[in-house]
Amino acid sequence: MKHAIPTLFLLPLLGACAGDQGDDTGGAEARPAASGDLANRAYVVSEQSNEMFVFDYDTLEVIGTVDTTVRPGEVNANHMAIVTPDASKIYVSASHENTMVVVDAATLEVTGMIPVGAHNGHVSFRPGTTELWIMEEDDNTVSIVDTETDEVVRRLSDDSFAVPHFARFSGDYAYIANIQGNQVSVVDLGTFQVVDTLVAEGTEMGTCTVDPCGFADAQISSDGILYASHIETGRTLVYDTVNHERLGTVEVGGRPWSAFVNPFVTGEDAALVPSWEEQTVTRVTPAIETLTAAVGDSEVYGINYSATAPGEAFVLNRNKEQVAVIDAATGELIDTIDVGGTTETGTTTPDGRLLVPVSSANSMAVIDTATREILATYEDVGIYPWSVATASGQNYCH
Repeated sequence: MKHAIPTLFLLPLLGACAGDQGDDTGGAEARPAASGDLANRAYVVSEQSNEMFVFDYDTLEVIGTVDTTVRPGEVNANHMAIVTPDASKIYVSASHENTMVVVDAATLEVTGMIPVGAHNGHVSFRPGTTELWIMEEDDNTVSIVDTETDEVVRRLSDDSFAVPHFARFSGDYAYIANIQGNQVSVVDLGTFQVVDTLVAEGTEMGTCTVDPCGFADAQISSDGILYASHIETGRTLVYDTVNHERLGTVEVGGRPWSAFVNPFVTGEDAALVPSWEEQTVTRVTPAIETLTAAVGDSEVYGINYSATAPGEAFVLNRNKEQVAVIDAATGELIDTIDVGGTTETGTTTPDGRLLVPVSSANSMAVIDTATREILATYEDVGIYPWSVATASGQNYCH
């Protein structure tokens, strides 16, 4: 079912005003402008409804919506969208339908449905290739789609997979975080075989006991340092993917969701790790040095960075319904931005705009990270908007 395009409310900041948006906000049949820059499009998917909301994060113009329904009358439980590097196609994980929905960015038309494994969740592009890696949580498998043909060309299975949750890449290897296991699986990209497992100190390879308990993600810095937080033990492992060296494990506090690295800088290697039990954020470096600050929340699924706010980090404090702006080196609280509802994840664009779905309010906020002002709020973007994706910038999901 098509939903009406939501009304756009703009604050008069940095020259943005309602008049800049024209009148293209009124009906469900609105189509993308032929002259629109696809590279600046943002795509918002919702967990409890099938429409994908599309807007231009540069002009703040509402572009339209896409009906991604796989089976009429059923909710897809769309978990994540990902945009090809050339911005021409979007892939949507319809996790309840075991399907990847393919959308043409220029026409906003669904052009394909790719059957994949059970409960497909997170997806990642392998850099420099046409491979899209799809985590199939209920099957403990990973499918690889060729985005030129939109066909599954390979499916990976291994005893070390324990609900594979995210794939990251460095050099000739992929690193699969397992959210129900004590290990990060290391895949040789020449053979597509698991050749190693990274395990936090004090644990052994295998499944863990609670849900979730393992590794939600394994983010890799621009200098090739991998950081991965083990939820059950409260420890973050640090691994050098360039020299293939285990650097150690550090205590970061109870139930850390993930470790977040800054994709916009080089030479300042560190990760920020939110701890749910202590409601803190800990800074971890390759030397296993730490600094902890009380700026977190009982659920933090994301920490964002920005090229236009160097030295700062944006902590998505879900239950506090705010974004906490902190000094990324010291943890000092600089500011808080109220967003009017629970936050799940966000993406930061190369020009420094933080795009945040506000799930409990069914809305979407656009924040200028340099001024820490909300530039726009979009209402009725779907039912429980879950994640947002752009062709470039800091994309992730939970």
